[in-house]
Amino acid sequence: MQITLQNISKQFNGKPVIHDISMVIRDHSFTTLLGPSGCGKTTLLRMISGLETPDKGEITLGNTCVFSDNRHIFVPPEKRGLSYVFQDFALWPHMTVKENVSFGLKATGKTDQLEDDTEEALRAVKLDGLENRYPHELSGGQQQRVALARAIAPHPDCILFDEPLSALDALLRIRMRSEIRNLVARLGITAVFVTHDQEEAMSMSDEIAVIHEGRVEQQGVPECLYFHPATSFIAHFIGSSNWIDKNHLFRPEKAHTTPRDGCRPFTARVDAVRFLGHCYELSLTHGNEKWIYWSPRPITQNTLMSLYVSDEDIITIK
Repeated sequence: MQITLQNISKQFNGKPVIHDISMVIRDHSFTTLLGPSGCGKTTLLRMISGLETPDKGEITLGNTCVFSDNRHIFVPPEKRGLSYVFQDFALWPHMTVKENVSFGLKATGKTDQLEDDTEEALRAVKLDGLENRYPHELSGGQQQRVALARAIAPHPDCILFDEPLSALDALLRIRMRSEIRNLVARLGITAVFVTHDQEEAMSMSDEIAVIHEGRVEQQGVPECLYFHPATSFIAHFIGSSNWIDKNHLFRPEKAHTTPRDGCRPFTARVDAVRFLGHCYELSLTHGNEKWIYWSPRPITQNTLMSLYVSDEDIITIK
């Protein structure tokens, strides 16, 4: 399912939260809406689902227009062919795992193969054998899988994820990233994923749309956003940046400590050293700028060190 947004705007109590957004989410892609808290990414997701109504614009799912203010079209959420995975899982505590999953099928009226579809969804998320447990008897990861099973059981054309990993601990979040990404790829459906965690977005996505103050600041593949940021906000928000001046920067991993042909030299003072396990993170000062560098060995604090960066690895922000 391709999702097309045209000139979407939304206000709450007279305050604009989405400003004239136009974007395309490709069919069968895993696209992440990334941005800081309050930027409008969840509002955008809810408008795609039909849980919020835009003030202006059009939303098209596949070949079907599901919202248009000009043409007075509004297709309700249950008729859009979408599933929604909420941040808090939204499981019914009085229902078993099986009943929670089948509830999604009943809510969409897809009951012809209720038993088969429920069991298929449970197998897909590796919960077969836990059908009769209640949510409070499950771990956080298992509860997340129940929410996923409920979402995929109706065989939707698209799944919308609203920060579904934020309630999990750090190690479980990393494991669930792979599980969600692999599940979506195996099912061959479109996914739209909301998060404020850039590492989460970079590791999971085919494309990322960075939302800033209600606008799409830049959309593209993760590598493009990282190595070719279109704006100063993207350069600051995505990854770590060492700023040479207000218009030029380089990524820390592009620096070397030995001279190389075609590299520019920079001198920086070591302010602090932090052991990360796989390397040492050095906090540096270059002029008025704060830099970081990842070193295979510790370097004494207050030492002056030289870094060498190729001209082609220096990013220009206009």
